[in-house]
Amino acid sequence: MIRHHPVKTLVVLLVALVAGLTLAYANRTTVPVPPTAEPRPGESLVVVGLGGLSWDDVSAKDTPTLWGLLRDGAAASVSVKGLRLTTCPTDGWATVSAGEAAGPESGEARPECAPLPSVLGDATSGFTVDGFDALATASRDAEFRARLGLLGDSFAAGPGCLQAVGPGGALAASTSDGTVARYAPFQATTLTSDLAQCPVSIVDVGGIETTDPDPVRHRERVAGIERRLDIVLDAMPNGADLLVVGLADRDRQERLRLLAATGPHYAPGMLASASTRLVGVAQLSDVTATILQRGGVAPVAAIGGRALSVVPAANNSESTAAAKLTSLTDVDTLADAMHRIVAPFLVVWLGATLLAMGGLWLVLRRARPWDHRMTRARVLRLVRLVGMGSAAMPAATFLANLVPWWRASTTTPVLVLLLLALVLAISAVLTVVCLQGPWDTSALGPLAAMSAVTAGVIGIDVVTGSALQISSIFGLQPLVGGRFYGMGNVAFAVYAAAVLLLCAALAHALVRRDAPRLAVTAVVVVGGAALAVDVLPAWGADFGGPIALVPALGFLLMGVMGWRTSVRNVGVIALAAGLVVGLVCYLDWRRPEAERSHPGRFLQTVIDGGAWDVVSRKLWANVVLAVHLPVLLVVVVGLMVVVGIVVARPGRLGTEPLRRLLEEAPLLHRGLLAVILMAVLGFLTNDSGAAIPPVAALFTVPLVTSAVMHFLAIEARRAPVRRRRDRHHL
Repeated sequence: MIRHHPVKTLVVLLVALVAGLTLAYANRTTVPVPPTAEPRPGESLVVVGLGGLSWDDVSAKDTPTLWGLLRDGAAASVSVKGLRLTTCPTDGWATVSAGEAAGPESGEARPECAPLPSVLGDATSGFTVDGFDALATASRDAEFRARLGLLGDSFAAGPGCLQAVGPGGALAASTSDGTVARYAPFQATTLTSDLAQCPVSIVDVGGIETTDPDPVRHRERVAGIERRLDIVLDAMPNGADLLVVGLADRDRQERLRLLAATGPHYAPGMLASASTRLVGVAQLSDVTATILQRGGVAPVAAIGGRALSVVPAANNSESTAAAKLTSLTDVDTLADAMHRIVAPFLVVWLGATLLAMGGLWLVLRRARPWDHRMTRARVLRLVRLVGMGSAAMPAATFLANLVPWWRASTTTPVLVLLLLALVLAISAVLTVVCLQGPWDTSALGPLAAMSAVTAGVIGIDVVTGSALQISSIFGLQPLVGGRFYGMGNVAFAVYAAAVLLLCAALAHALVRRDAPRLAVTAVVVVGGAALAVDVLPAWGADFGGPIALVPALGFLLMGVMGWRTSVRNVGVIALAAGLVVGLVCYLDWRRPEAERSHPGRFLQTVIDGGAWDVVSRKLWANVVLAVHLPVLLVVVVGLMVVVGIVVARPGRLGTEPLRRLLEEAPLLHRGLLAVILMAVLGFLTNDSGAAIPPVAALFTVPLVTSAVMHFLAIEARRAPVRRRRDRHHL
């Protein structure tokens, strides 16, 4: 019942896959990070921190100073994500101090912002930050185990000095005991001499915590920030560089904030970050790394940020500045729009899919041969079509970002409807392609085609820089700030499920064609290529993915090779998984520190003795998720149990058609068990692992349902016709 696929064509495709990936990796010999300028110790840098401003607050007319920075310097959007959903000024300045997310203890996801800690003391007795010990303890006990005072300790251990101006600057420049070596309040009369004390200065000019409903008064608030910024510009030493960073949110609403740099070492262009591997997007820890670089000091402990560099623009004309502003606001608008519509989009899509599938299932149960409008064969085709369209949705959400849909409106319901319409159209195209190919006569042919398309879309995007993953439904969210490049956990769930189903379908077709060795080769090549895309530092740079994918691929390969699921064989698979992960970590660790990705950094953490902190942080993140969202945990575990029962014992819970399909295609059964294994391991070993099982099911369940419907249709066509008048209705 499964069509014999041409072996020669498959061999050519496998060779082309290996050759293409090899060529792509050969052309990218190093990790693709933007270049970082060499440190220039002693050259003046003034860092100005302000709160609540994004690039959509900037215009040539209303904010001439910020517009001048945009036009004559380099700019980016900065993720200020801290320990909670929104970031207060204390959180932002503490993160600059620690080089990792830090801040005061709070049980609220969007807390009311308290005033910045005051600075106590005087020039004679020394300055200290009030309440520093409590803030340092809260930061150390939080998710990232941040060391408050790292920036000040690094300068204290080095040859340079660091000047702080204003309470935020004092918090950023303080050492781990809360003292501030050099401090001055923000005063226009003394600012010139204050900024001349050290090569690097950090200045707090205040910020805007809430938006005034009156646009005129709001512009006056922004103008007040600009006036203080103008004072800093006038007081800066000659030849100094200026770095302006928005480090807090406004209105308790998470957004990307503005980041601009100007001066002799920041030509007009865009700021780039080696930590995000993106041009135009940075994170707060990059500001810490830039301060350390310009001070000529090394951090006393490892941080995730990297010094900012510049990708030059053609000129500093007004039109170029306008184009830069459009690009920067576009990144922020897309991130904000996606952050708001992910939940309603999935609810509407899944709700509509379940209603359609449930309604069609009821019609199928009631279909009769004499019903000319809704014959059984027609209902089977409709269910199959809905299943394939639903399975196409994840790939369609990535492809949807090729169209700037987020520019059409600022209203959440309108954006949800726009994205739904666009994804539906793309899903329809993918469904037609997968159903109308030469593989359509096979029950597993369309399943293999959709799996290949989905894995291909995600894999090609990762190989080419993860552009489609940035701010997509199943991709990377800059506002969350967990990962900015490579393979995210949610995308991995879809990608891994697609790869496993593709391997199972290919192996089944080849075994049915009496080519078991080629079946093993196909699984090794396709699975190996998929694993390379996921784990290699220049592409997916995924540390947790291989821990789940390698055992699942090994389990599937054992079935293809006819091995028993014994303790010995399972041990071999576990050893292989450990060797793969360890080898990738080692190879990435051998790169220069600035080019290391997640695997190499983890190995360095192991060497430094901090492995348990990383592992415990991931485990604790899952515990926190379970505590705060117990319903989600119950749903995930319940889903895993139900799916496990149905796959382990096909035929239960009304799944008799699935049992017959799996008897016809036993390697598909093995593939489904491999998907479950991948989902369980991903759930246990990733800090957002609770998302992996439902997302994998979101792709797998409708796709297998579609294959079952196709199988039933083939069965019906091959069944003998019992009555002459029923011939045209079966």
